[in-house]
Amino acid sequence: MSFFRRQAIYLCVLGFVLLFLAVYFSDRMLVSVHAGELGVLWSRLGGGTVIHTVYREGLHVVLPIDHMYVYNTRKQRFIDSIDVLTVDGLTMHVEYSVRYYPNPDLLPLLHQRVGPDYLNVVVRPEVRSVIRTVFGQYRPEEIYTSQKAIQEHISVVSKVKVEARFVSIDDVPIERISLPRTVADAIEAKLAQQQLDEEYVYRIEVATKEAERKRIEAGGQKTYNDLLGQSLTPSLLEWKGIQATEELAKSPNAKVVIVGGGKNGLPVILGKE
Repeated sequence: MSFFRRQAIYLCVLGFVLLFLAVYFSDRMLVSVHAGELGVLWSRLGGGTVIHTVYREGLHVVLPIDHMYVYNTRKQRFIDSIDVLTVDGLTMHVEYSVRYYPNPDLLPLLHQRVGPDYLNVVVRPEVRSVIRTVFGQYRPEEIYTSQKAIQEHISVVSKVKVEARFVSIDDVPIERISLPRTVADAIEAKLAQQQLDEEYVYRIEVATKEAERKRIEAGGQKTYNDLLGQSLTPSLLEWKGIQATEELAKSPNAKVVIVGGGKNGLPVILGKE
């Protein structure tokens, strides 16, 4: 006890220093990883970035000489614009967006090889490069009419390039493509003319099919008439006339029947009430 009394002042100073250090380094020693976040530890005495461990949500205690880097692993989105050249050398302004997120399983590698600013180091330049390359393969009118196919192509290529750098991309939507006014008007006029030409072709096809239908119908009618004419012999017509006369004679309506007064000796029936 006498030792502690003699050293009391020194112990108080030491305790005060330790308390001061604990308060001063509390932000570095106590690291909170919130929902939608993951942590990567850089250890000064442990060889740098801890590759095989990803720190999940919660409170983590680290040495003050180490540092915990906290990454947002939720899906994020940024909007950007770029000027591109078509295959004809025409300048176009393209507005696009990117939906991306870091690969959680490869987060330590992302931190070690790219760093926290991976958006500007990897995602943005890679996507811009892909957009320039893809648009440079098309003519303005092809871009104007094939935006969906171009967007899908850009998304697929961007995913492959960025995933090789430990970041995942959901999609790269093309928000807007701006052409010079004169070029846009020329393309619209050309498309309108193409639509008009297609309409004319359609009308010609319809008229041709209708003419063919009428020709076939007329041919069928002629064949029918020919067959009917061949079957209606004079004897058959006389017989049908006699049958019709007999039926009419039985009718209660008043009439005059002249026997043998018609052509070929057929009866002639006159008058009715």
